[in-house]
Amino acid sequence: MITAVSRTAQAVARSSFPGVPDSVARVRDWIEQTCARWQVPVPEMLTLVASELAANAVCHTHSGQPDGRFATRLLLYRDRMRVEVRDAGPLSGRTPLRRTPALTAEHGRGLVLVDTFAARWGRLPAGTGAFAELHRAQGRAR
Repeated sequence: MITAVSRTAQAVARSSFPGVPDSVARVRDWIEQTCARWQVPVPEMLTLVASELAANAVCHTHSGQPDGRFATRLLLYRDRMRVEVRDAGPLSGRTPLRRTPALTAEHGRGLVLVDTFAARWGRLPAGTGAFAELHRAQGRAR
């Protein structure tokens, strides 16, 4: 893991994970450990939002294929935190869109949750992946 200070963010941390379902929990743990190291509260719902972005990378991109990986970056700003998940590119026919799933659907609510809890989210401007930003005002200490 690399931690550095950028021009606009107060701190930046990066980590890479195997493209397997167990990595979603590892992303949550990594975020909580990173926030503890930075001595900042974890914004409400940040781990949930990061989990959804990581799960999408595993389920809907080449990152979830054998030997696939995805990268996660956490940026600390004065008023918000940003989580980015960079994947290995979408599987054929997959586009990250917020959909309204049927009430009986077992999947399809991930980006609905991201849209609900993030102040801002979307595709990364370069490469493939997604980001979400959450305000720092509300959080829990770890």
